[in-house]
Amino acid sequence: MRKRPFPFPLARRAALIAVIVTVGSLIAIAARSRSGHTSAAASAPPTAQRAIWSDRFVSSVGIGTHFSYTDLAPYGRDRAKTVASLIASGARFVRDGLTVSVTGDSNDPYWGTMNELTGAGMKLLLVTYPTRLRAGTIDSPPYNDQRPLDTAVARVGANNILAFEGPNEVDNNNEGWGGKAVYGANARAYQHAMYTHSKQIAPSIVVLGLTTTTAAGARAVGDLSLVMDAGTLHPYPDGDIPTAHLAPMQLALAPLDAAKKPWWVTETGYHTAPNAIENLYQPGVSDAAQAKYVARLNLDYFAAGIPYTAVYELIDDRDDRTDAESNYGIMYNDGTPKPAYGALKNLLTLLADRGATFEPGTLSYSLSGTTSTIRHALFEKRDGRFYLVLWNDVAVYDPKSAGGWQGRARRLWERVAGTDSTSRDVSNAPVPVSIALAHPARTITLYAPLRGAEPMSVTNGASSIVVPVPDNPIVVEITP
Repeated sequence: MRKRPFPFPLARRAALIAVIVTVGSLIAIAARSRSGHTSAAASAPPTAQRAIWSDRFVSSVGIGTHFSYTDLAPYGRDRAKTVASLIASGARFVRDGLTVSVTGDSNDPYWGTMNELTGAGMKLLLVTYPTRLRAGTIDSPPYNDQRPLDTAVARVGANNILAFEGPNEVDNNNEGWGGKAVYGANARAYQHAMYTHSKQIAPSIVVLGLTTTTAAGARAVGDLSLVMDAGTLHPYPDGDIPTAHLAPMQLALAPLDAAKKPWWVTETGYHTAPNAIENLYQPGVSDAAQAKYVARLNLDYFAAGIPYTAVYELIDDRDDRTDAESNYGIMYNDGTPKPAYGALKNLLTLLADRGATFEPGTLSYSLSGTTSTIRHALFEKRDGRFYLVLWNDVAVYDPKSAGGWQGRARRLWERVAGTDSTSRDVSNAPVPVSIALAHPARTITLYAPLRGAEPMSVTNGASSIVVPVPDNPIVVEITP
């Protein structure tokens, strides 16, 4: 986020109540739909829809971490527990800073962690910076010292590195790049040197462009198309629906990408400290809202053509509810999962299909009902099972003002009058959607990842079913 070159209990009772209410509604509607699954509302004739390999979606999901920050308890004192939680999440890659000493230190704890992650099948997205030399000095333009890249390839192997990423949010740290007048030119020079060296030593590794947070920053740096394989975005949604700032940020940062190369999202997410008063760059949301939004976020970005998305971040940096930046994790600082961790893990576990790639087939189906806000994605596994994921694309939280005069006034008022702790979760009733198939399915199994890993219902031999679609992903497994 903002403090460092590489950035990175709330009312748990309220979050639990919100989840229970949603689950109760789902179960009630699912029970009604089971008794009348062959009498769905009139719909358009089923048409063949091409599926996407489910594991391609799973492979697009990553999580940001801070294993390069040994001063943070989860990554320093509780490293083993944090590693285990990361592997168990089901995410396929980790985004962290590339920590390499060229002055004699081994960095063995860091590389031990990276090897443990890659040994478990995770890839690494490593954010790069100018090399730190002796006596606290840093390599300067033209940044020819790229030994950290050599070390990374030697330590974990090129096959385990998903990408090298250019420096993080250079416009938020322009002093580190020589100041406002020259930071754009210097950052661009570093990107050129890093790209050139990476392609010399490991041509297979993707090189991502550096990040800026504003259009002004993108203009200061200029076009990087010739020295990157893909661009990088940090479209934090400001407590809104996941796609709120995705397209606007692509437009704002277009000066970095004149060749219109693909965009990766290497940071995005929600903090769960809605009453925070420090480092408040975007509004916070409740634990329940984060759980609904994070799972939707990955599906939304994938549908928008983003090939890889890293959620910021795995675990809260500190146990401090006054500081927004300490609360972006999908786990609490003590290692306890937030609801978002379970929802994401259940979704990824359900769709995971490791193995040789294959060309998915088609499923003939149609949707009917009040579907104007319903989004859906069709996946297939190699064993022939289809997974139709549906979600209601509506807001689930009414965030407080964080920026501008409204945010300043709100924080001043709360310092004087006390924090407004009123719940701002938005209650959205599930929307009944009819699914009609061209042919009866052997089984139709309904899952709600926010609720858990077990099926909600199983229907045999049906060619139609009514599904209660909530404001978080629900998965319909169809076995032809």
